[in-house]
Amino acid sequence: MNMPLDDTTPMQSPPSEDWGLNRAKWWKLKLCWLPKKCYLTGKPLWGKRAYHGENWITGPGDPVVDHYWIEKNAFLIWNLKKGR
Repeated sequence: MNMPLDDTTPMQSPPSEDWGLNRAKWWKLKLCWLPKKCYLTGKPLWGKRAYHGENWITGPGDPVVDHYWIEKNAFLIWNLKKGR
């Protein structure tokens, strides 16, 4: 069932267009030894090699660090699509 959109319905952009993800740096291929999920696909990554990146937000007060885990194939496709 489709809900009609009005001014109060928030619009969600796809995870690949997330503000923090596009500013994440220091991507490294690591073994994911904690139960994490891929940020783009939602697949479990536990025990697999995946890319890990960080987004640091600094300012007054304590810095906030967002951690992103992306599976290898999804990371490759995401990077290829970024150049569009």
